[in-house]
Amino acid sequence: MECSQKRGLARLLLRHPEHRDELRQKYAQNAHIRELCDAYEAACEAAEYWAKSSDQIGPTRAEEYRELATATEEDILRV
Repeated sequence: MECSQKRGLARLLLRHPEHRDELRQKYAQNAHIRELCDAYEAACEAAEYWAKSSDQIGPTRAEEYRELATATEEDILRV
């Protein structure tokens, strides 16, 4: 799980360079933030998977996971 937590943090650092120091500090000090980073990574990976899928439901699922990723990202930035 630690690897996916770090990948989630890395995605956030790329998306929000203005919050890099704050995010790194939160990640180091808060287990809840690490769990949210893991969930964020999972949602991003799922969105990417469904976006590439040839399944008819793919676009719908991709959008659902993008919305979940966005909500998780907002939660991380708010904590």
